[in-house]
Amino acid sequence: MLAGRMATFRSWALGAAILTLLYALYASADMREVDTATGRVDLNSDIEYLVDNEDLSLSQVRERGRWQKNTEGSILNLGFTDVTAWVRVILQIRQPLDGQWYLSIPYPLLEEVDVYLFRDGQSVPFYQVSRQTIEKQRKQPRSYKIALPLPENLNGEVELVLRARSATSMQIPVELQREDQLLNHFAMESVYWGVYFGILCALVIYNLFLFFSLRDLAYIHYVLYLASISLLMLSLSGLGNAWLWAGEPLLTRYLVPVGTALVSFCALLFAHSFLEWREISPRWEISMKVAAGLAGVLLIVTWVDPLHGALFAGLLGSLVIVLLIAVGIAGLRAGVTIARYFVLAWTSFAAGTSIYLLSVFSIVPVGFVANHAMQAGSAAEVLLLSFALAHRIKDERARKLSAMRKQQLAERQVQDLEMQSLEQAMHDSITKLPNTSLLNQRLQSQLGKDDRLALVLVEYPQVREIASSMGHNLAEEMFCQLARKLNHTLAGLSGPVCLEQRLPAYIAIPEFGSAVFVLNLSKLVGPLEPFVEQVVGYHEVALHSVRLPVFMNLHCGVAISPDHGNTTEILYQHASAAKDRSQTSKTPVQIYNEGISDFARRRLDLLTALPSAIDAGEIELYLQPQMNRTGQELVGFEVLLRWHSPQFGTVPPWEVIEIAENAGLMDMLSRYVVDQACKVMQTLRERELDLTCSINLSVQNLTNSHFVPSALAGIREHGIPMDRIIFEVTETSMMHNMEAVIGSLLRIADSGCKIALDDFGTGYSSLAYLSRLPIHELKIDRCFISQMCSSRNDLGIVQSTLKLAESLSLETVAEGVEDRQTMEALNDLGCDRLQGYLFAKPMPLEAFCAWAQELSAN
Repeated sequence: MLAGRMATFRSWALGAAILTLLYALYASADMREVDTATGRVDLNSDIEYLVDNEDLSLSQVRERGRWQKNTEGSILNLGFTDVTAWVRVILQIRQPLDGQWYLSIPYPLLEEVDVYLFRDGQSVPFYQVSRQTIEKQRKQPRSYKIALPLPENLNGEVELVLRARSATSMQIPVELQREDQLLNHFAMESVYWGVYFGILCALVIYNLFLFFSLRDLAYIHYVLYLASISLLMLSLSGLGNAWLWAGEPLLTRYLVPVGTALVSFCALLFAHSFLEWREISPRWEISMKVAAGLAGVLLIVTWVDPLHGALFAGLLGSLVIVLLIAVGIAGLRAGVTIARYFVLAWTSFAAGTSIYLLSVFSIVPVGFVANHAMQAGSAAEVLLLSFALAHRIKDERARKLSAMRKQQLAERQVQDLEMQSLEQAMHDSITKLPNTSLLNQRLQSQLGKDDRLALVLVEYPQVREIASSMGHNLAEEMFCQLARKLNHTLAGLSGPVCLEQRLPAYIAIPEFGSAVFVLNLSKLVGPLEPFVEQVVGYHEVALHSVRLPVFMNLHCGVAISPDHGNTTEILYQHASAAKDRSQTSKTPVQIYNEGISDFARRRLDLLTALPSAIDAGEIELYLQPQMNRTGQELVGFEVLLRWHSPQFGTVPPWEVIEIAENAGLMDMLSRYVVDQACKVMQTLRERELDLTCSINLSVQNLTNSHFVPSALAGIREHGIPMDRIIFEVTETSMMHNMEAVIGSLLRIADSGCKIALDDFGTGYSSLAYLSRLPIHELKIDRCFISQMCSSRNDLGIVQSTLKLAESLSLETVAEGVEDRQTMEALNDLGCDRLQGYLFAKPMPLEAFCAWAQELSAN
């Protein structure tokens, strides 16, 4: 029995020895042996940690023992949290620490830090210290990190427990540092931050100087931005806690979000004035105001709840950075050259801030690069923005110098022009006869003598025609001869007023191809109109030794003083209006009257308003249906112009066309019509109306080499089948520049579009050209269709035209069908399509669609 007890005792002793050995092995595995030779010991790979969500006491934390090993070996980073974290590490210090050592935590955003030291597994710490106590007692050496002193001559096995708490991010880098190493590190950090804040201070002084010199708000906004970012970096780096508000670590809780709000607001102010925001886009103005408003909200949130204010600050800062980079890119696209510096600057800041925030949220490892990324990014940013401001000064200086050079050049040009004007002020450069300046002086002196005077303005259109067809030199020679002969003729008559005694000269030249002279009606023999027509109506000129009698198709306007005005300007204006009326009415000599003034004023107003009316879409397209030969089926439509002007009322289509042709606006008008017709076709095809569209072209369109290719390209872009478009041309247009017209028509036919000969039979005979022209369709004019049932001659013309079209394999369209008898007669004669008021008048698009749906329903 005694032997059994001895065996049992030996078993228990062996088990205890094994457990003691295992505990010793386990303890030595978690124990960090401290080597004090280097003066610095990194403990991050040896720590254990515990996240306290229950606000446990020190004894509870040690009893529960739910410690987690920092397996990664890097700096412990718990992300953005406000919970309490506990850290433990067991140290084996074989030799007493020489000198003063500190527990160093290089992360200044920790607000509360308490350190407890235990020896030999005791439950009560033999030493404890806290950040707040040390800072209030001023026992901590100046440092940008948290440094808590350890007992002197510390040795043996020591358990270190650390309690940390923060309202922002939770990073707990733990290391032991001797005092000399701590001070050396502080000196190196001071150099870094000294350079950084030295740059900021230099930039503040420099930009303040620029602001007071240039009075440009961009510079003062930049100074405010530098001040706000200085405040933010003082808070994040621990510099402020080391120098400015030592002993008040909780103040950083408020200053970080406040600094972020101020940085965001000042950055937006600076961007607004630097990039001239409104010139880029109004939407960026709205975005800026929203972001600035969020900065104000952040200040309020920070005052009420600084814990959530810090999180909101990170989100707002990221939003503002992205917004500013987007604005800079928009500025580059808008042509703001200095925006490239702006984009690069904020991209640098974004890169540094992103690395820093990613380390805060435990996405990237914490280290020297991550901790100083924001510092480096902001330094690069402020330098690049300074370069941008300097470049802005350079650009402004270059613009001012360029403006000064342009002004000087303009002044020299003005001086040269003044000299030329002085030389040619009184004479025409081609004929050397007086011009309107001398005429005005002479006429003004004559108006003061109470004589009845007639101002006669003559225009020779053949001069300009010869200039365009045979050359300007030949036209100038011809015009000089005409001017001299007219001047010679007037010199031999009684009544004309001599304008210059030196030649003598009786006529003045207002422009090339025109002449003006003054008659004293009291000395005139006979009626005024026959006299003027006889003087200017016929002259003979010799061109290249060939005597050429020229019967001028002249346009002549006459204004009489005082009946039509008592100043030179009014008389010349009324004579010009009478000359224009002479041109339109085909009257050789036209004396001014009030009706002419009203007509000229209306035409001028219409001419001025037409381009803007086209741009504003006042020109509307009306659609007139085209039916099949029985009049039962809708097969196409013709687009017709309608101008319902708010100022002039309804302007007749013929007047719109005439104004456009005379003013050179036909190309613009026809391009608009083709574009609108394509949109009409798209709408009709969407409503399942597959119809042909007939569009009228002017002779100016056919002789313009650029119009037809542009019109065809527009039709293709709208996706309209080419064979559904019919271009209508008149017979009279064929007689102008025939070769150019045929070339345009061939290009149209080759594209797949069709060509209709409009108003067939009313113009010049074009039968000789039908074989050369790519015509697909003949449109019989309404003047024959409306009378064909009552006039045998008109009926014969219609029958002959239909037979001619049939023999040439051309389709036919009859215009002006207004009764069923005419419709039935055309059906019997084999006309392909019918168009007229019998079916419908021209109507707007929506009315046309409704009419077409009603027709199909019946």
